Amino acid sequence: MSVYLSGAARDQLQAAQAQLDRHTPSSADGRCADCGEDGPCGVRREALRVFGRYGCLPRRWPGASQPERVAAVSSWSGWLTAAVERATPNG
Repeated sequence: MSVYLSGAARDQLQAAQAQLDRHTPSSADGRCADCGEDGPCGVRREALRVFGRYGCLPRRWPGASQPERVAAVSSWSGWLTAAVERATPNG
């Protein structure tokens, strides 16, 4: 099912998406990548309200929250490495 959005609504959603792309909280410390506030900053919350108003979802970009900065990834990678070694025929 498609939804018709006016040009003004599309412009608001486009501007809100640009704000979300800039104000992404980091996976490492939860701070906004642009303004440094803890958690979702005010700009991000306002941009999310625009999407809620129109019943749309924002685009998501893989890696935007910089998950590689989280030190806990090593436990995951160790588990994943072990699983891959078991799955390979000559491993």
